[in-house]
Amino acid sequence: MNILIVEDDQLLGDILRDYLIQLGHAEVLVFSRADEALRTFERRKFDCAFIDLKLPDMDGVRLLGLLKEKDRTLPVIMMSGYPTMEATIGAMRLGASDFLTKPFTLQDLALAMERVMKERTLLLENLSLKLECQAQQQLKVVNRELQKKIRFKEKLFHVSRVIDEIRSSDDLYAAIADLAASVTPGKRVAFFVYLPDHRRVALISHKGLSNGHVPKVLPVSDEALRTFLAQETRPVRASLSSFVVEAFRSRGGNGSKAWAGPEATGTPHDLQGDDGPIPHGGGVLDVPCSVWPLWIRGELFGFLALFHDEGGRHPSGDEEGLLDFLVKKAALAVENMALYESLISNFYGILRSLVNALEAKDPYTGKHSERVTQFAVELAEEMAIGETHIEMLKTVGYLHDIGKIGMPDEILNKPGALTWEEYEIVKRHPVIGESIIKDLGLGTEERAIIRHHHERWDGKGYPDGLAGHDIPLLARIVAVADAFDAMTSKRAYRDSLPVEKAVAEIVNNRNKQFDPDVVDAFLSSLAKKSFRGSHEQQRVFAGTHS
Repeated sequence: MNILIVEDDQLLGDILRDYLIQLGHAEVLVFSRADEALRTFERRKFDCAFIDLKLPDMDGVRLLGLLKEKDRTLPVIMMSGYPTMEATIGAMRLGASDFLTKPFTLQDLALAMERVMKERTLLLENLSLKLECQAQQQLKVVNRELQKKIRFKEKLFHVSRVIDEIRSSDDLYAAIADLAASVTPGKRVAFFVYLPDHRRVALISHKGLSNGHVPKVLPVSDEALRTFLAQETRPVRASLSSFVVEAFRSRGGNGSKAWAGPEATGTPHDLQGDDGPIPHGGGVLDVPCSVWPLWIRGELFGFLALFHDEGGRHPSGDEEGLLDFLVKKAALAVENMALYESLISNFYGILRSLVNALEAKDPYTGKHSERVTQFAVELAEEMAIGETHIEMLKTVGYLHDIGKIGMPDEILNKPGALTWEEYEIVKRHPVIGESIIKDLGLGTEERAIIRHHHERWDGKGYPDGLAGHDIPLLARIVAVADAFDAMTSKRAYRDSLPVEKAVAEIVNNRNKQFDPDVVDAFLSSLAKKSFRGSHEQQRVFAGTHS
């Protein structure tokens, strides 16, 4: 141990130093003045101190206090020839560990040291436990904060991943409301799109709002809306009534004429929505809300509104941060999606033009792709396969023969029968067609329409020889529509078949070339919609009837 002695009696100081060194302590320093002891204490670490109560330059109790300020764990033994009760109490209050009254024996000193060392050991153990407890508490706080940040990052990642995986505008608008509601459970949320040409906002998606809570289309003051949402703070806090036109906001039940309605201002009919009276009590126009505007290249696209019901909690800072991220991410997605959809639309337009140019070369096959698509859609509707698949047929059905662009004109327009070699070339058009549309971002089912519409139910088709239900359903539907139109259309090498014979041929190839369920749907659709009449009318209009 390193021991500090502050004693103005030089002889006593030397005796104490020599004895403590004999006891095995590493270093014992003796000072006669308090200021010398303090300067040394600043530079050195001591494990124990002996202080005389009366020193030439300072009271020993005061020196005790100064040392304790610097090291609360330092054991201090006070020494005095004439200790007073006041001095003793003062020293104990400041943390003195023991008191030796002069004259004292070396045995008294040894016992005092033993007591002090035990006290110091306990003090250090308690201090260690205290520090450990503090460290554990700090660790718990850090862990809580870390877990909070991890959850926040996970939610950010979830929002980002969901939006990145969306491929259509409608799905994106629905996801904005769904994600906002998941971030703030129990809150009512709504996403509006701004229609500047009509000075309206349209409710596109929502969570927690029942019918009548808010009209689907709201007339707004353009200036008030832009001023309201241009505030620098995010989110903007107010209510929807802040920018809804006064005439609409104040009109009563039964449709007051204070507001002229959509017909007077030219709003598209499909955007008129629910323009009935604002309901009292259950509506949200005057409910306080937080609003996050969605800006795209400096132009207002729409906004997300989070309604604060009376007595409900307000979103936390993290929740508001997530909603702010959601809106910014959605803005990027809307912009990218618009660009992507524009590019895809242009690409489809080019491909459709190529199909038209291809069919224009052969007067006998003009409008073939258009008719096949119509027939396929009618079959799909009869089979009730769902709107998603019907939309796929409407889009991709027109391109089912796009691969023929890669075929020589002398083969495609040959007036007679094809040779085996020529037929093998023609059989490549489904694969060529699939390669042409591979960069359109189409799904497996859509690409399968082009690749597999010449497969046969019995497995004898091309290009892959698929059979039965291994052939994708949409390709099976197009196969029947394609065959029916081909048979009922005049070609350079043959006349068109009457509808009755074409139908009979379809039926005869049930379970051979065609899926029996599709054939049944074909017959049912034909009976219901009078295929003969509609088909003949189309042929007259298309100029292909013979």
